[in-house]
Amino acid sequence: MPELSVRRAAAADAERLGEVHIRCWRETYRGMLSDAFLASVDPANRVALWRHLLDRTDPAEAWVACDAGTIVGFAGVRYGPGPGSPEGHPPPASGDLELWGLYLLASHQGLGLGRRLLECAIGQEAASLWVAGDNARAISFYRRFGFEPDGAEDVLAAWENIREIRMVRPAQHPS
Repeated sequence: MPELSVRRAAAADAERLGEVHIRCWRETYRGMLSDAFLASVDPANRVALWRHLLDRTDPAEAWVACDAGTIVGFAGVRYGPGPGSPEGHPPPASGDLELWGLYLLASHQGLGLGRRLLECAIGQEAASLWVAGDNARAISFYRRFGFEPDGAEDVLAAWENIREIRMVRPAQHPS
């Protein structure tokens, strides 16, 4: 039985988070983006991003999923329309909380870590997120937690014109 846990991300996690971020992108977007594009993504840029997010007085709100202490995934949120959203999307009508990323290595999907990351990141709050329109697995995952597309779409030119859709959910009430 693996020793699975979720905790707040810390500045010391930046290097591993950068590596996991890139591996998750390569696993998640294979078939949606070209192999050349995925091969060209520089892990050093992701490490720099994570250092920027975590190594400061007021660190970003991010959580890591671990297997026996080794980071295997992450989730990050931001509040409000200010800087911090990787794509700079406007906030939805559902509120100011945006899940800007939730990724797990393929080897650790289906073990409950995605649900645990989502619960730590947004709890029962109203929230939004952007997801690749062709990522049926992720869309299905988010639907299980009350998210539905709200009709907003975007195309990321820098990402080979990948189409994203926004999903939102109202505040959840414990049953």
